[in-house]
Amino acid sequence: MVFYINNVRIRIYYSLLLIIAFSMFIGNGNILLVLLFSSLHECAHLAALIAFGEKPIEINFAFYGIGLKHRSNLPFIKELIFLLSGAFLNFILFFFNINREINYPLAIINIMPLYPLDGGRAVKLILNRTLGLFVSDNIFKAFSVIGYLALLIFSIINRNISLLLISVYILIFSLNNSFE
Repeated sequence: MVFYINNVRIRIYYSLLLIIAFSMFIGNGNILLVLLFSSLHECAHLAALIAFGEKPIEINFAFYGIGLKHRSNLPFIKELIFLLSGAFLNFILFFFNINREINYPLAIINIMPLYPLDGGRAVKLILNRTLGLFVSDNIFKAFSVIGYLALLIFSIINRNISLLLISVYILIFSLNNSFE
């Protein structure tokens, strides 16, 4: 389903509804909590973007929570703050003992230097803008896929269904999407 609010494209994927229905059916509240806290993570990005006088061009609601896209050309520091604001919120929630078992992994996973996670985008930003290095998208993507496979194996060994779902999603996303 697609609609617009203030020239911002809003997409709601049916996968979100399927995950919510599935988690209610099996009685797994953790999946719903992961969705909630990953959505709050994205709301922190949105708040940072708006605070910097920009707005998103698209907001997606899918099984991983909320995702937003923007085309602003923020200065380096503001872009870095924007990229890390979501993980920062998860660390704050962890610090205040709010669903620590979900917020800490969300923060740690999102600051990993793997694309398309915030940490991967931040590393790419730092390499491109401050060091003047250009790492080819294919090399960065290959590095990321190896990291996601390690994360996937880790989640299977530890029998962590939430981490497994996140790992599978970001691995698929990484394999199917080009760099922006």
